[in-house]
Amino acid sequence: MADITLRINGATRTGSPEVRKTLADFLRDDLDLTGTHVGCEPGSAERARHGRGRAVRSCLMLAVQAAGAR
Repeated sequence: MADITLRINGATRTGSPEVRKTLADFLRDDLDLTGTHVGCEPGSAERARHGRGRAVRSCLMLAVQAAGAR
């Protein structure tokens, strides 16, 4: 597992997620950011802001894909 670094709510956070771990699970389980709600059903409002300025479903994106994101 390689370290990834994210900027979340103005703070830089680093962790080593498993390759297949979703961004939502990484935020909740590894970084202890329990405010992340998981809800990937159609119409769900659960989102994370990706560093490229677009909203993504954090329960469908792998944590390693978010490396370097803000």
